[in-house]
Amino acid sequence: MVLKGGVKGYSIPLNAPLYPTGTPIVYYGCRVLIAVATVDGSSIDPILPEGVSVSEKPLAAFWIGDYPLSNVGVYREALIAVQVSMEGLPLAYYIPYIYVTNDQALASGRELLGAPKKLARIKLGWVGDSIKGILWRGSRLLEVSLTPTGKGDIDGVRALLPEEVPLISIRTLPPLRESPGIAQLVLWRAKTIIGGNPRILVGSAEVKLRGTISDPLHTLKVEEILTGIYMEFDMELHADRVLKEWVLKP
Repeated sequence: MVLKGGVKGYSIPLNAPLYPTGTPIVYYGCRVLIAVATVDGSSIDPILPEGVSVSEKPLAAFWIGDYPLSNVGVYREALIAVQVSMEGLPLAYYIPYIYVTNDQALASGRELLGAPKKLARIKLGWVGDSIKGILWRGSRLLEVSLTPTGKGDIDGVRALLPEEVPLISIRTLPPLRESPGIAQLVLWRAKTIIGGNPRILVGSAEVKLRGTISDPLHTLKVEEILTGIYMEFDMELHADRVLKEWVLKP
């Protein structure tokens, strides 16, 4: 994009971009609490994109993270990711809900990757003998808690969280009057980088979902919570490609 003064930034405002050019988005020293569960596939299927399918009881991750250093600022994040599949992509995760605490993370996620980020208030820390993460947006929407019973290891984590996880999201440019818009199914990848002596805690986990009209997280039905993990690592997010595109008519 060229302004009268010459080529400028990658994101708007072009003379003072909100976030850096493209991907990767990089993170150092992530602190993340994850509850791994199975969910009712029929409760997620209606909000999946066309061509994306889900099993009867897919795996899901309920993730609350604290990111003290990244190239899109310091922030916290809460998300739900559900295991899905589509032709040519046998395994991926779809994120129906994701929340962050700063505008750089919000805009870069939505504009580059199609991650449906919203601003919210998020907390992560120790409460007595447990690690608890809480998401608020108007009201309390999500609570994830872990009561550690021991230390985990890299092999155990990798059985649930591969080094690189494929993710799919819908990126949209809405129509405006007579001009059509577009919707794109975007493939991106999250790479977790675990050091040689990582801090990993495992144990029993609990998930509480609530919802509002604007944030209907409660419609996702949790079947069984399998485990809880707290871990510290570095991370990279890479945009891959557009898998499918639709024209949105005015």
